[in-house]
Amino acid sequence: MSGRDGAGDAVGADLFVGRRAESAEIRGLLGRRRHLTLTGAAGAGKSTLARRLADTIEQASPGSVCVLDLSEAPDDLPGLTGMLARALGVRVRPGASAFDAVAVELLSRPRTLVLDDCDRVAGTAGVLADRLLREVGVLRVLATSRQRLGFTGEHTYQLGGLSEDEAVELLTGLAGDRLGGADPAGICRRLDNLPLAIELAAEAPDPAAADLFTDRRDVRRDTRRHGSMGAALGWSHDRCGREERLVWARVSVFSEGFDAEAAQHVCAYGGLTVEQVLGALRGLSDKSVLLCEKDGGGVRYRLPNTVRAFGAALLEDLGEAEEARRRHRDHFLGLTARATTGWRSDQLGWYHRVLPDLANLREAVEGCYARPEERRKGLELVSNLWFLWVCCGRAALGYELLRRGLDLERRPSAERLKALWVQTWMSIQRGDVEDAERTLAECAASDWEGAVDLVPYVSHFRSHLAVARGDVGKALWLIRDARERHRSSGDVFPGFLPTYIVVATGMMLSGEYAQATAVLREGRELCASYRDYWTLARLDLILGLAEHVLDNTAAATASVRESLRGARMFDDGVCLTEGLEVFAVIAEGDAHDTLALFLLGAAATAREKAGTPSLRSPVLTELLRRSEARLLARNDKEEHDRLIGTGRSTDLLTAVEHALQGLVF
Repeated sequence: MSGRDGAGDAVGADLFVGRRAESAEIRGLLGRRRHLTLTGAAGAGKSTLARRLADTIEQASPGSVCVLDLSEAPDDLPGLTGMLARALGVRVRPGASAFDAVAVELLSRPRTLVLDDCDRVAGTAGVLADRLLREVGVLRVLATSRQRLGFTGEHTYQLGGLSEDEAVELLTGLAGDRLGGADPAGICRRLDNLPLAIELAAEAPDPAAADLFTDRRDVRRDTRRHGSMGAALGWSHDRCGREERLVWARVSVFSEGFDAEAAQHVCAYGGLTVEQVLGALRGLSDKSVLLCEKDGGGVRYRLPNTVRAFGAALLEDLGEAEEARRRHRDHFLGLTARATTGWRSDQLGWYHRVLPDLANLREAVEGCYARPEERRKGLELVSNLWFLWVCCGRAALGYELLRRGLDLERRPSAERLKALWVQTWMSIQRGDVEDAERTLAECAASDWEGAVDLVPYVSHFRSHLAVARGDVGKALWLIRDARERHRSSGDVFPGFLPTYIVVATGMMLSGEYAQATAVLREGRELCASYRDYWTLARLDLILGLAEHVLDNTAAATASVRESLRGARMFDDGVCLTEGLEVFAVIAEGDAHDTLALFLLGAAATAREKAGTPSLRSPVLTELLRRSEARLLARNDKEEHDRLIGTGRSTDLLTAVEHALQGLVF
């Protein structure tokens, strides 16, 4: 949708793009309700959409629409009523009530009243709309405002950015060849897909590098024609109270979103109390500066990119950028410290607690890495999130942050030692045996005061590497040592319980499958009692493999499906991918070749997308080799390749669902 908020002669006003779904939904709402207030951020195109809807209604029923522009209206009820009377052509006799005259006129025929650009007079416009709706039963009111009008029973519809396709269509239609080789979708995302921001960028010689905030300090703004996003946002800023302005600036340090707890920690200083911060969050949400989003974890707030950039510039002007960033870092350092402890008793709870703040966590780490004196804090923050990198499918990001931090901060310290411990575990999962041995050697050689007790993990991780090399005897000797040390130190998880993985795998490599199933069932019971659902999913997977070798197909299938369900809760891509491979082996053994080939294709793609192969069990590697050979031998090559290709084009979670449902193509 083209057209600037409140600007009748917007650039590209003849180019109306998008809002088809919103237009239909709003027309439907106006058919069921007598009033609706379109709210949304500056530049969302509320006025243009409302006027477009008014034109549509007017075309269908000439003379049935009255549009009242309130951008320069007086903020008093008599003044607004007088404006409406003049717009309707109503003559008010001296001494008579202008409101009564307007009501009589509106009763004469069904009408739709559009109160456009109510921001300056939102409260008064709400009183007028409420009174008119009570007195004139045939009237419908459509209002536009960045905030609610505030009358009882008001219905609102929040307008966000355009869809990505619509935003790209608008940008390319306006900018044309000036885009050069720039990615239009990327430009639009940076601008929150807001019509005004896209139009302004399209005007620039280089839309990809357009500066939309050149006049953010200019308070003498023409409220009808915003020359930049800075002017549009500055208009909103002018109408915020002191506390709201401070919070707007301070929360600009957050990436993507934040909750009230984080906002309080970052913003409640320098004269702002916690209560004032909470009140400012509500006020900024009401004014469409902050987006308020509810999910299963509660309420989160988000600044659109354009609004955040404006706030960041204000924060620099206030001279508070350094303090706000420090408080941001300290909040998330504290959060990760609580998470690494809390994970032991509430894995899923803490996973879902930290996941929405992944962008904030990364920003906090990057800020630490940028300052030599804070790099240890960055390593500490990354290491505290070991469960996110090892258990919850975020290995690529975790590995990148760990490697960079370890390269930047080479001085011996407890923080470096813990980071090496995390990287060793991640390297084992990635199948990078050489890197795991290198970092493990540094861990083993370290004796730093205040370091965490990692001695049991040295034996633990060495046992994993021994399994990878096929040295079963050494693996079992090492894991016994690790188990005794974990048990004596009381480290149930991540220490003792995951050792069942190595013990069972070692037994299976020795051909002791029946004994392995007994060990796995013991481990499963302990995992369930300690609520270690991540290790439980791994044990279920190994149990499924052992049951398959023992020809217990039903039990094998049930175990692998339990593993897939558990791993899916954590987005554990390593376990899910290996689960597809185990299920493919079971399916092939039960002559379900179609499903087996499909799952093998999906697993192959998942491994490629992960970047590096995970350390697959030697037992599974051999079973896969045999299954793949049999599948190739007994299936037509064209059909074999087609099914593999179908799997390769399927995303991991969809393929998992096929395994869970047993769907065959």
